[in-house]
This record gives sequence, structure tokens and C-alpha cells, in this order.
Amino acid sequence: MRYASIDIGTNTILMLIGEINGSELVAPIKDFYSVPRIGKSVSATRMLDGDSISRATKILREYRRIADEYGVDRIFASATSAVRDALNRDQFISATKDACGIDVEIIPGETEAKLGFLGAVSGETDRSSRSLVIDIGGGSTEFSYGAGAEPSRFESINVGAVRITEMFFKHTPPSGDELRRADEYIGNELKRFPFSEIEPDRVFAAAGTATTIALIAQGQYEFTPEAVNNYRMTSSALEEVFDRLRGMTSDRIRKLTEAAEGREDVILAGALILKKGVQAAGVREFLTTDRGLRYGYLLYKHMQSIGR
Repeated sequence: MRYASIDIGTNTILMLIGEINGSELVAPIKDFYSVPRIGKSVSATRMLDGDSISRATKILREYRRIADEYGVDRIFASATSAVRDALNRDQFISATKDACGIDVEIIPGETEAKLGFLGAVSGETDRSSRSLVIDIGGGSTEFSYGAGAEPSRFESINVGAVRITEMFFKHTPPSGDELRRADEYIGNELKRFPFSEIEPDRVFAAAGTATTIALIAQGQYEFTPEAVNNYRMTSSALEEVFDRLRGMTSDRIRKLTEAAEGREDVILAGALILKKGVQAAGVREFLTTDRGLRYGYLLYKHMQSIGR
């Protein structure tokens, strides 16, 4: 069967059209990407405003049209941190259902962590290695660890690129004091994950923050899956990118790579979260991947549909 998997995040709304092959690996057909930032100010107000809901429904209507063009048999849609945190989440679910007939499932943070792990390793044939997945979103970051497709340790932590930017960065670029306070806050929040109890063979940094950083590190403007999937990045290279970004305006960051458009004002916070996560894991290198929640959610819904 051909599926569409939609990931409604705090900053982005992504859609994957793909199929499941005989080995239960996702065969991607086409990815679609929008940056409506529906979670703007949600961490402070606990509300999705009317404009955010309108932007989301407009994108979902277009995604529904595209999915129909591609002959998709089933459409699955998940919503994460921003919708999860919003007091008017039911209004959002009703509006999207009325606008395009898509049922949106709000998934808990722990489920997001587990499915993000499944998505990140979904392209790997070697399932015996122990993997740590760091999946940085706009509102939260998920850490998950284990072998095979099921993590044994997982945690969703409310440190995301949009959330940290709104909480701490009042200037562009942010002041040294703003960076220091954000650094300290993230470090304290990351203590919730048991880094000292894990020994990963490999670390995956998933989703838009990581892939954007990978492109910047390579000096590559155009986004291609080949450039970001399984790109091996050292912690020192990450430090170099972070040091570049911390002194740049949003306009300058936007010109570095097309992947920065829509995240140019929050990528520094995302890079800081990734830097702190890599430091906490005690590793010198990691792999970037654009496979994340939408891949894991597609596999999860497929397995549900066949009774597994």
C-alpha cells in the first residue's frame, strides 16, 4: 500500500509519501516541507492562535490534494509539542478535520520519542547496533536509546528550537548572557535522560535542525537526501558551526542554505540543543538523518493496519 505520513510540529509540517517493502523498510517516494510555525508563542500562552490554525489547515488541504494525486491509499497525521501543549487543541483537531477530512492524532511525548527512534533507524539494515537518537523539534527534543526498532530508554524534554529562542533570545544575534542562560537551562533539562547508563554504538541526530547544520558544515546550499543522510559529523565540526551561527543575523543565516529558510531565527537554539546533547552523550561524532517521526509513524500505523 501507499501511505502519506504527516508530521505537524511546532515549526514545520512535513509529509512523507512512501511504501513499505517486504522487509518492512520504508521506501520513500516524495517528501514535502512547509514552515508555518503554528507553535509561535504557545510555550507562553498555551494557545494556538487563529492565524496558526488557518495556516495549518491551508497546508493540510494542499497535502490532501497532493496525496490524492499520488494515489495514496491511507493518510496518517500526527501532532506533537505545540498542539499537545495547547489548551485549544480540540479546536485545532476539529478545524483540520472539517477543512480536509484528515484525522490528526495528538501523540504523547514518550510515543513521539519511540516513533522518532523507529523512524531514524528505519533505513538501517543492521538492527543489532545500539543507537541513540536525538530528535530536535521546535517545542521539544526526544532522546531515545536501544537496539533493534524498539528503544529501551526514551524521554521527551521540553527544549525545542522555537521554545528556547522565545524563552531566552531577545536579540539577534543573542547576547552572551542570553546564550549562557539558555545553555544552563538546556543542560539542567537534559539531566532527565540517563546518559550515564547508556553505551551507544552510534548516534543519530534527526530532523531539520540536524540536517540544516549538516548542510552548513559542508558549505552546501541545496538540500538533497544524499547530503544529509548518514552524514558523519564530528563534535568539533558542530562546535565550529555553532560558533559561526552565534555571531550571525537571521538574514545572513538564511543565505547559508535553502534548508535554513523558515528556521533561520531558531537554528542557533537548535544547534545549542544538539551540542549539549552530544556533550551529554560523551561522543565525538554522530550521523545526521532526515528520517524521523513521519517515518516511524508510517511504520507504526502500517503495523497496526496489518494487526501487528
